[in-house]
Amino acid sequence: MNLKYYSLCVAAFFARIIPMSFGYYLAGCGGEIFYLLSAGRRKKVGHNLKRAMGVGANKSEIRSKTRQVFKNAAKNYFDLIKLPQINLEKLDGKVIIEGIDHLTQSLKEGKGVIIATAHLGNYEFGAHVVASRGFDMMILVEAFDNAPFLEKLASLRRAKRVRIFPVGISAMREGIQTLRRGGIVTLVCDRDLNGTGIKIQFLGQETAFPVGAVDLALRTGAAIVPIFGLRGPGGISSIFIEPSLKQSRSGDRDQAERENLESLAAVMEKYIRKYPEQWVVLEE
Repeated sequence: MNLKYYSLCVAAFFARIIPMSFGYYLAGCGGEIFYLLSAGRRKKVGHNLKRAMGVGANKSEIRSKTRQVFKNAAKNYFDLIKLPQINLEKLDGKVIIEGIDHLTQSLKEGKGVIIATAHLGNYEFGAHVVASRGFDMMILVEAFDNAPFLEKLASLRRAKRVRIFPVGISAMREGIQTLRRGGIVTLVCDRDLNGTGIKIQFLGQETAFPVGAVDLALRTGAAIVPIFGLRGPGGISSIFIEPSLKQSRSGDRDQAERENLESLAAVMEKYIRKYPEQWVVLEE
């Protein structure tokens, strides 16, 4: 019996009839239970937050923020299963977008835009909100197989106009075509899932980062625009759109790749240090 799959199906069914505020309350309760039952993951998240919060953070602060990470992770799942019922064009008062001009100006250059984000806040919901403003967007996600749970997640992600592709060769080809016609490719860039990244300094220690975003930018000339969707009080979300990165395009491709990756990591580090409880990475 695939408990995760059936739990997701049940949650998706009830999400249709419950309001967002109550859904977030239930998700918070579920995150609290997950926190209490997951000693191994608590330790990993605590280690991540110790890096993000710095040497001045005490154990009590780290424990409190760790608990919030689990709650925010559960709320992200609720956002995803509620997505098919949400009218993303009518979220006045619930979503604040700052810096939209940074995105539109980069698109005017005609070479497409790579939105680079992190597992921070309600990051996937934020990408869908931006896409609902009329942009041609595809999102690259962690590769999924035919397991029922992952296929169900994929179907929820496809509920809106955004095109979803699992990371792979065919997705990269589609990404290049999207950029060449002036569209947007969105990637989450703070975890090296394939083990093929470049090690750079991040949050006080050497960390491997995926090179997909910077490699795609070097191939196509596309701009890289960091975007972060953060949760705020009262169920209000804020989407922060940063200026496009000043990319190195030197003759030494490896050096340019590293320099651009370091620039991107520095922007992500700034937001993660400011909102550590919303950095929903449950692995080290």
